[in-house]
Formats: sequence, structure tokens, C-alpha cells
Amino acid sequence: MRILLATGAMRPEPGGVPLVGPATGLGARAVAEALAAGWATVRPDDVLTALPVPDGGPGTAQAVPADAVVARSALHARGPLREVREVDLLRLAAPGAPRPGASPEGARSWYLDAARLLALPTDRERAAREAAEGTSTGLGEVIAEALGAIDTGDTLVVGLSRSAVHDGGAGALEGLGGAVRARELLDGRDLLLALADDAPLGGMTGAGQALPALTGIAPETAQELDREACARASRALTDLATPRAGSLPVLGGQPSLAERLSVSSWGTGAAGGSALILRALGAGAFPGARVMAHLLGLDAAVAEADVVVTSSGEMYDVLADCVPAVVGGSASALALPTVLVAGRSVVPRGELAEAGIVSAYALEEMGAGLGSSWDEGGPEAVRERLVEMGGRLARTWSR
Repeated sequence: MRILLATGAMRPEPGGVPLVGPATGLGARAVAEALAAGWATVRPDDVLTALPVPDGGPGTAQAVPADAVVARSALHARGPLREVREVDLLRLAAPGAPRPGASPEGARSWYLDAARLLALPTDRERAAREAAEGTSTGLGEVIAEALGAIDTGDTLVVGLSRSAVHDGGAGALEGLGGAVRARELLDGRDLLLALADDAPLGGMTGAGQALPALTGIAPETAQELDREACARASRALTDLATPRAGSLPVLGGQPSLAERLSVSSWGTGAAGGSALILRALGAGAFPGARVMAHLLGLDAAVAEADVVVTSSGEMYDVLADCVPAVVGGSASALALPTVLVAGRSVVPRGELAEAGIVSAYALEEMGAGLGSSWDEGGPEAVRERLVEMGGRLARTWSR
């Protein structure tokens, strides 16, 4: 049999946001490797293909298969508290541009793992400091550097996710050199945001509302930070929507992108509101899992499989654009079964079926200990459970 392991990362999600770190769960590639090891032990003649599907969150660059990378370089930028961090810039192989037909023939696609720069800290004290003092300036600087390194006609895909930083994107705009310089850098180049988090910047479901749960800061402090961030972002939107000197007004024309955006727009809360500023400058924004699935050729890989396996850390519902839904949708289009492996899953079977997932297995059920979490014991323990799960899947699904 031909088995495709189109796995997502498996991370704990306190507060509903995955925590990415060396001691928290496993990345998409490590999940695929562990499941493959277990499966091969039981069914050594099956053909196993690993295609990790990251979602644009921190560490996405490490999950991209080697054969999809033409070149890799490391950029250095300032993190939220101005410490130097490393950010991967990848030149990607075909299938090329994330929006078919959007770029001219011969154009190249690049991926910038910017989410790593502003990743939500696993340490709550650190997260609280970043919320109170952090800036997205380094993000703007590294995007500017990446745009300067690519050619006219190329596409730069930038991964962004939730962060503790909540500055309304003001730092990112400063790091880009201001609106005029940012537009110069973007001239002739496509900028696409691959969002691992779709929360707006402000509003009842906005990134600011979750700061107490994610960082431990007091609700009243979070409310003030959110008010200031939304005010800064709104002022920036107004400035970016103002016609540049010398431009002619368009009578009866449609409002500009910056005029249509607001702090409550989809996905504008990523990277502390930087996603909002980048979109106002002309960047496109799409769910990260769908962008990466296209870049990595998921549909073509699914077409060569008999069974598809995907994964996620914690599943409380099936979001339309999460990795399992993207993988399940691709497989169901060809009437192929998709099996989900999760750390914890409480999603009803009917909802899973609507997403193209025929069966789900949870590490939580494998006995980490009474009352223990699925990631009890750290990454190595999770890996061992996944190896065991791989063998279980092989016995159930291999023919």
C-alpha cells in the first residue's frame, strides 16, 4: 500500500494557541518520522511518503522537505525585546507561486519563517514582558531585508502567527522604513502572508482579549495594551489610505485596501497587528496551511496515495483552514480515506467526516498516566507514543 503522512505539528495549546519550543510537543516533520517508524515495523513492504504540512507558524521552515528547497539562508533580526534571533529564508522549488498565474513565468517563490521571530514564549514571565515591552520592529527589518534579497517578479511568502507582542504593527512599519520605503521595496514583488492564526487584532475575539490567558498579565493591563494597539493601528490605516502627493483622486472609485481594512478584519492580529499593516501596504493574506499545502504540492502527493494520515496537537473543533481540514479535503476530493492522529481530540465523528476524516486516534487514550496530558514526559515521550501509534495504524489500515 501507498501511505501518505501529511502531518501537522503536535503542540500543546494552553489558551488555544500552540506553544512552540524544544520542550513542547513535536514539529510536523518529527511527527511524520515517528509515525513512519512505527508503521514500517509492522508493515515493512508498504510505501511510506512523508509530506509534513506546516501552517506558517514558528518552525515552518524546518518542516519543509529538503527536495522542496532550492536554497536556504539565515537572516538575523531583533526579537521582541531586541535580542538577535535567526530567521530562515528559503527559495522554494516548483510548484512555484502560491497563487497560480499571479506571477510571470520564471518568477521564484521564497519563504520567510518570520513567525519564529515573534513566537509566543513558552515561559509566561517572558511572555508578559514581551506583551508589556515588546516591539515588532525586528519583523519589519527582516521583511525589508528579504524583499531586498529577491528579484522583481518574485513572491515572498511570510509566515506569521500569534505573539505576545501587541503593538498594533507600529514597530513593523518602522522597521520597514516607513510607508514610502515599504512601497518601494514591494514594487514589482508579491508579498503573501501565510497566517497560522486568523484572529483579528481587536474586538471580542481579538488577539488582545487573549493576552491574559497567554501571558498572565492582568486583564486591565491587557485592556489598556489592546486599546493603545488598536488606536495606533487605526491611525496607521488612515495614513496608509491617504493618497500620496501628486496622485489624482478617482471619482466614484472603490475604497482602497487600507480603507476597507479595520482592526476587526480577519487575521489582522497576527504578529501583534503587523499583519494588518502589511495588508494595508498591499500584501495578500491567506490561511497558512492552505498556502503551504499548495507550495509543497499536497494535491499531487495525495493522488499517489491509498491512505492519508494527518495530525494535530489538540482538536476541539475542525477549523476550515487547519492542517487536518486541508489534508482531509484534498483526500476526500479523490475519495481517499484520511486518518487523524491527535494528542487530544473531542471532535464528534460527524464533524470529522465533513472535513474528510474517516477516523481519529488520540495519544491521550494511550495511557500517559491517570490525569496526565497527552504530552506528558516531553517530546521524547510523545515520539514514543507516535511510534506505537504508527504500528497501530498499520495493523488497522494496511491491506
